Amino acid sequence: MIVKGVMGIDDALLAITHGADGIVVSNHGGRQLGSTFAPLEVLPGIVDAVRGQMEIFIDGGVRRGSDALKAVALGARGVLLGRAPLYGVASRGGAGASEVLALMMDEMLISMRLLGCQGIADVSPAFVEQAKRAV
Repeated sequence: MIVKGVMGIDDALLAITHGADGIVVSNHGGRQLGSTFAPLEVLPGIVDAVRGQMEIFIDGGVRRGSDALKAVALGARGVLLGRAPLYGVASRGGAGASEVLALMMDEMLISMRLLGCQGIADVSPAFVEQAKRAV
């Protein structure tokens, strides 16, 4: 069982207590709740608290391959995509969705190469932290 909509450490730990296999860090109503945190902001704290006891995915705000790479670097097992492939479906059907997913994968691979990573296992929070300090 995977619980979606977790935005805090207490809820993540509660999911573990109740036997969840994983969580999706997601603010569901982010468009309606303009003052809520972005999932990427709370992800590192949740990852630290969970300590590998379950899988963690993230949903929301992933528009480019580099966004997905940031989420993985900060500890997400993977990302859920909704809007981006749906834009592809709206424009060109299934082929459009495939093209959007291929584009996002290419963007991830380009970002990894620019960071000097041979594979996804080489991606770490240090890459995201360095980028934050540089801004």
